[in-house]
Amino acid sequence: MEALEVLSLPAGRINTEDLSMIGKRIAVWVLAGAVLVTLGMPGIVKADPVAEAQQLQEGGDITGAYELLKKASADLSDQLKKNKAELKTQVSALSGVKSQEKMDEIRKKNDVLLAERKELKAQQDKVDGAMSQMTSILDYAPYREKDTAEAYAQFIEKFPESPNVEEAATRMYELQFTPYEEAATTDGYEEFIARYPDNPNVPKAQELLGAAVFNQFKDQGTAEAMQAFINEYPGSPHVAEAEVLMVQLQYSPYKELDTAEGYAEFIAAYPENPSVAEAQARMEELQFLPYKEQDSIDGYTEFLALYPDNPAAEEAATKLGDLQYAPYKEQNTASGYAEFLARYPESSFSGEAAERVNYLQFVVYQEMNTIDGYEEFITSYPENSHVEEASYLIEDLEYAPYQEAGTIESLEEFIEMFPTNRHVQDARTAIEEKEAASLSAEGAEDQPAGEGEGSAPAQEAPAGGGEPPAEEAPPES
Repeated sequence: MEALEVLSLPAGRINTEDLSMIGKRIAVWVLAGAVLVTLGMPGIVKADPVAEAQQLQEGGDITGAYELLKKASADLSDQLKKNKAELKTQVSALSGVKSQEKMDEIRKKNDVLLAERKELKAQQDKVDGAMSQMTSILDYAPYREKDTAEAYAQFIEKFPESPNVEEAATRMYELQFTPYEEAATTDGYEEFIARYPDNPNVPKAQELLGAAVFNQFKDQGTAEAMQAFINEYPGSPHVAEAEVLMVQLQYSPYKELDTAEGYAEFIAAYPENPSVAEAQARMEELQFLPYKEQDSIDGYTEFLALYPDNPAAEEAATKLGDLQYAPYKEQNTASGYAEFLARYPESSFSGEAAERVNYLQFVVYQEMNTIDGYEEFITSYPENSHVEEASYLIEDLEYAPYQEAGTIESLEEFIEMFPTNRHVQDARTAIEEKEAASLSAEGAEDQPAGEGEGSAPAQEAPAGGGEPPAEEAPPES
């Protein structure tokens, strides 16, 4: 900087001569710079000791690398001292110089020395930085070689500013945790957490401790153990799994037993268990199974008495009804059906049985088809549904012979003998028809044959026989 200050000109005194001189100086400096770039500054260490030291370090010769850097640093210090002395001499010489040419020469040399000093300082900073790193490596090496948590702790305490502290701390934490992690015991994890609370592996140890504790309860293999775990560690991330295992362990022994009694006990003991619905369905199935296999009246009767709310009750009732009715249906007698109705009045087959009773009571008399038979039927079975039909058949049989005779006298006799018979009106109608036919026939006989051209021809008898319709009476005059 001293040279630059000398180089400056007073303000207001710059003229054409000065400008010419400045131009010449600039040209000289540019040429000098080109020479320096091409040939290198005098006295500056041209080799790269940092690169050479790195090669030695990579080859395992850390001490050799350090010594090389140490020598390079000393050489650079000597060169800087020499440079500083020369620059001081040059600056001192300026005060006694009167010639402008000499002054320019000194200034050019000062500029070169300043550039040289800058380059030397840059190289020394680089070498010193590498030496610092190498020193850290040399300091760290014996502790790293021991590779124990204690050794790394000692290193960190002794060299807190070392760039290797972070690596040492990471390895120390790892070595502190490893034996506990390998042991994988609850006591070990608890000891680690208490002994090394600042170790970054504490969260992992806490997680593993929780898992280890859970596995201790889980290994017991009982619902009670899972419930105890949930009660003791309600905040554990394993609570959800414990709850699932608990309900499974509650149900599994009863499911393996697979009995109606077992499922009933399970439902009573664990009404909130999600497997209750499954257990209920299986219990009801097992309740019905032996009775279904037995397939007897007594069995189904007992099942319905014991388990009226069982979903199979409807099926049991249907099968019971079938078994109760089957022998009577096979017998197919009025007395048998009557007995069935007396024994099982609530049976679903009671309607069918009642119809069969009525029919079988009636059909005997229906096959006889006599007035006495039907009257006996009505007297014997007044509640039978066929009584009305039998009454009609009696009236038909009462009317039949008189209807077959077909005379007015026989029909009148029928009316007289059976005044309440429903065919009385039929008989009266038949009498009226016969009387009308008779009157018509008499009128035809009294008229002379061929009388008057306008006489109406005699009516023909209807096809198929029978009497012709009666002649209409003439209109009154």
